[in-house]
Amino acid sequence: MRLYRLVLMAILHASLALCQGVECDLHEYKPLDGLKAAVVAGELQVTWQGEGDQQLRAVFAVVKGQPVIRELALHKGAPGWKVLARNLSPEFDVVSGRRRLSEQQAGPLRALGISLTPEVIEREKWNAFWDAPLEVPGTPGTNLDLPRTTQEIRRATASFQAKSCRVKTDGARLEVTFPGLSLGIFAGELRFTVYRGANLLRQEAIAKTDEPSAAYKYNAGLKGFSLTTAHRVVWLDVARTWQQYEFGGSVNTDPVALRARNRAEPRLRLVSQR
Repeated sequence: MRLYRLVLMAILHASLALCQGVECDLHEYKPLDGLKAAVVAGELQVTWQGEGDQQLRAVFAVVKGQPVIRELALHKGAPGWKVLARNLSPEFDVVSGRRRLSEQQAGPLRALGISLTPEVIEREKWNAFWDAPLEVPGTPGTNLDLPRTTQEIRRATASFQAKSCRVKTDGARLEVTFPGLSLGIFAGELRFTVYRGANLLRQEAIAKTDEPSAAYKYNAGLKGFSLTTAHRVVWLDVARTWQQYEFGGSVNTDPVALRARNRAEPRLRLVSQR
């Protein structure tokens, strides 16, 4: 059994009806200055100290088993909170295939007189660089055990059956975890983490699979930002330079790839437009 952590980091430029009350386990929660959580009117409210004198707030709820961020807000200087977004839904999609040993690895092993036993293949295939598990049927001479089949390739989007959450204080960070995540061959939990002193909300799927030789790639994000309040997206590119895109014009019907650092796209800062 292998454990995979599917991670999205979002530094966020951050009512549904039929919302069920959230039952949260707070046994591992310890209130700290600048890092607090409380269940208020059936919703989990997390507040934390951000960068400088900024205060941040995230309110979590569950709607028909789906964890949602009911509100993201920022407070700085003047009285009152500036609401940045409401009713955001976490999203994950995954495509999985089967990992194979590449001939680039097999050749040197044979040259060293190492037999390609099942044990050797199992160990070495995880180091394959030129594996292409989504390429059907595959190029002859590139991998062992070709051709691939379309039945190997499975695509899925996340579904949730959350009924509760757990809150844990871990040093200067606070974790909110929702069980009941299903994502194709994976199953596990959805977790949000906030950090005292940072305008950071981390969203990740912590999931495992019993599927052997699993190769996968995934996308993760938050759905529901309103273009009337969110005017631009800002991200850190591979050269550590901040880039931005102003919303407007024609609507993209397909995903748009960004060259972003740490494979996180976008990295959005929680800011208040005044």
